[in-house]
Amino acid sequence: MQTLKRRMAPAKRRAPTGTTGKRRSRKRLSRPKISGRRLLVAAVAVFLLFSVGRSVLPALGIEAPGLPSFGGGGDDAPTTPVTKAPKAPTVDLNGVMVPGGGEPMITLNPGLVRLGGSVTVNGSGFDQGSVIEVYLGSPATAAQPSGKTKPSKGAAAKPVQVGTAKAGKYGIFTLNFPFPTKMTTPVLEVTAQARGSDKVAKAEAAVAQGAGQATLSAIVGKPGDVINLTVKGFSPGESLAVYWGRISGDPALTLKADEDGSVGKTPIKVGVTAVGTTSLVVVGKTSGAAASAPFQVLRLYPSIKLAPYAVKATQSITFSGAGFAPGERVLVRLNAAGGQPVMAVTTDGAGGFKGAGLTMPYQLKGAQSLVFIGEQSRAATSSGFTILPYTPQARTNAYGGLPGTVVNFYATQFAPNEAVHVYAKTSKGAKGDLVSAFRVNKAGTARAVGQYTIPGNTENSVIFELRGQLSGSTATVNFKVDSSGGPVDIPTPKPYVLPKDLEK
Repeated sequence: MQTLKRRMAPAKRRAPTGTTGKRRSRKRLSRPKISGRRLLVAAVAVFLLFSVGRSVLPALGIEAPGLPSFGGGGDDAPTTPVTKAPKAPTVDLNGVMVPGGGEPMITLNPGLVRLGGSVTVNGSGFDQGSVIEVYLGSPATAAQPSGKTKPSKGAAAKPVQVGTAKAGKYGIFTLNFPFPTKMTTPVLEVTAQARGSDKVAKAEAAVAQGAGQATLSAIVGKPGDVINLTVKGFSPGESLAVYWGRISGDPALTLKADEDGSVGKTPIKVGVTAVGTTSLVVVGKTSGAAASAPFQVLRLYPSIKLAPYAVKATQSITFSGAGFAPGERVLVRLNAAGGQPVMAVTTDGAGGFKGAGLTMPYQLKGAQSLVFIGEQSRAATSSGFTILPYTPQARTNAYGGLPGTVVNFYATQFAPNEAVHVYAKTSKGAKGDLVSAFRVNKAGTARAVGQYTIPGNTENSVIFELRGQLSGSTATVNFKVDSSGGPVDIPTPKPYVLPKDLEK
């Protein structure tokens, strides 16, 4: 500073006199004086500007364009790359090393999935607004410049993109996608990859094993109706047993799965099972996998037609039925819903039958009822009919005569081929004695059969009763005996001995 003062002092002494000198003198005297303290402060400020601008400000993330950096690089010197935020540390939680947080994550709902079912992917920890690509499989985690990903080396199968989502305000997204219908592996990996970023998250979807799927074209019907069945999720090529309302015994149908473990639309008949809500069950004979489909079984309404509605013993009654389960036996009982059936008939594919019949026995009299019950379906119905009595007619070879007249008999409308016993009563109230017997033909008719001689002591009339031994029916003939005018010498007839072959 002393040197500066000395340099300025001679200038005042050499200033020329006159007008010009005065002007110059005034100009020099008008400039402000710069103190040494001010110069020192200015120098320090410049130094701080350059040092802070190239060291402290970049560290704080503040750009200072135009400022040269120390080291002579200037504006052409490379800048320091931005440092990525460090990942959260791994911590020990209850003896298990777990991420400290902030990492992308996805969860699956459900995690145990059925083939062809819907899966929901819930993700978090991604960048707000980023595009998330979801794959079934495991693509490479490094994003390509084009935004596409490449399958990782050694992948068992090519990953398949199943959807795209956009992360929301907090890096959260939700995506639904249909799971494949073909079973490839018990566990499939689901990957969520942020497009153009290294952020990726994975989760495992377990395929439900031993639980195939069965779908029916209709959910309501009655036994015998035809519906379509579709099956998937079984082992390739295995045999499939189809049951209605049960899982054991003889299957209603046996199918064969294709190479994908599936069966396309196959027509089947609704089987015999309890009325109401039931299930069709498909069981894989090799894998043991099972599938079921609910079904509402409607009630059967069987019907019976009889012909004729009135018959006599030894005559047949025929009947036809409809509305039973296809291919089942229909048990036929008389006057009862239980006990030993008198016969069984098998229905056709439509649940009906024709041309069945029964021959009525002699013991049945009056109103009767036939009960029909499906052996499997238990569907039941009944129909009534009547057993008519035999009403035979008889006459003798003469309407009357004197004692000693030989009498023969004519009969009609008895039961076929039955034995007819003839009883004679010579007075009212008498018991009657067996005096003759004969057998009618298959039409219930006999002509000039049997023989009886009117006793000599008979007066007024003889009453003949002809009794059928199978039908229990009776025909009566009144034979008038004329007066002989005195005793008639006719031997008393010996008691009649019934032949063995005419007992019934």
